Amino acid sequence: MSAETPRRKRPLLKRLVPQVLTTLAVSAMLAACSTTTGSTNAPNGTASASGDDITAQSVDQKALAATIKKTFLKDIAVSDLDPVVADTMAAASKPMTAEQNELFKTCLQQSSCDTGHGSLTVAIALENSNSFASTMRGEATAQALAYPQVKKIVYNNANGDVAAVLANLRSLVAQKVDIIVTDPVFGGAVASALQQAKQAGVTVVTYNTPLPETAASSVAAQVPLALCDLYTEGAQTLVKELGKNKSYALYTGIPGNSNAAAWQPCAKKVLDGAGWTQATEGFTQWTAQGAAQAANALLASGKEPAAIIYDDTTDDFAKPFIDEHKTPPAFLSDVMTHSWLSLVQQAKKAGVNTTSWMASSHVWFPRFGVTAGIKIKEGQPVPSQVSVHVPVVTTDSVLDTNSPDIPSRIPVSSLLTPEQMNLALAAP
Repeated sequence: MSAETPRRKRPLLKRLVPQVLTTLAVSAMLAACSTTTGSTNAPNGTASASGDDITAQSVDQKALAATIKKTFLKDIAVSDLDPVVADTMAAASKPMTAEQNELFKTCLQQSSCDTGHGSLTVAIALENSNSFASTMRGEATAQALAYPQVKKIVYNNANGDVAAVLANLRSLVAQKVDIIVTDPVFGGAVASALQQAKQAGVTVVTYNTPLPETAASSVAAQVPLALCDLYTEGAQTLVKELGKNKSYALYTGIPGNSNAAAWQPCAKKVLDGAGWTQATEGFTQWTAQGAAQAANALLASGKEPAAIIYDDTTDDFAKPFIDEHKTPPAFLSDVMTHSWLSLVQQAKKAGVNTTSWMASSHVWFPRFGVTAGIKIKEGQPVPSQVSVHVPVVTTDSVLDTNSPDIPSRIPVSSLLTPEQMNLALAAP
């Protein structure tokens, strides 16, 4: 949004029977000691050495707690997170070494990069080309570099075209990558390519966008954002704070996208049940130009909804009101950028109050895909669907996270450093 495998050949075993049995026994013991839970998804590898496995128990606990709060914009206990989520946060909490930082720079300038160690090839398949997708690429790269098991990182981008998405996924299968992580924005339309990857032995993990039930079996695991829960909570907050019998406007990016199909019915159910009426709806292509056009059309219509609900940053919907020193509608979004935080701060100084609720932008969801893919490839148990709940907070509660060092287009809250954010945005 405002945006944007595996096939490892098994070596022929030429060992004596006792040696084979010993190896299998050690692998089983390591798997049994894993901190993750859930059903196992057809592992094609062996468990890593204990020194390579990053878990919530193996990292600095203060750093882990700080990473979780930055990620979710709230303090959440490690015990309240799915083990795969907790282990993902653990890897993200480890400071990158000087060598990893150099690799990060190199990788973002190329279509693929070699880490110089490990055995796994991880493919990052992006479906859109914008600042959100660029940041996602950076997040996934940083996560992959945290694991010594990763030998190579491969990228491709479909620039919002479903035919290109299908072609790119099939290209990755032909390259015999080990793991594909992708955000299936086009839902069931890409199921055939995902199924082809699965049949080729590629471990495919989708993140962020939920797959339709009919396509769920085509991947090893999903880590979808609980969009229905998020917008149900957000809509309930709107009703509680603004009252009943109001009006609202709904906006999303691409017509027919799976994100909107997941969240809009849930928001509507709550609002319509409280006597709210839908004033209008529209599409922006998840671009600043598209949002500005939608905002101008709304103003020209003369409609004045009490709230605007949009799955991207709401800057361009608020600017016309702020420019005229008028109080804008309330806003609800699951993707706000730092430009939004700056706009709210500037509006306050100008005497214009803005009311908005937001969730952390989930730009870091590719990290879950990387961690889950590595775990599955190594034979560790991972649920077919990993649960991730992202809470709704007020914008005012996170204004102190804004910084002039953070590029305005970066979604709240990226786990990259400001330098890494700039590198991600500048990447070809």
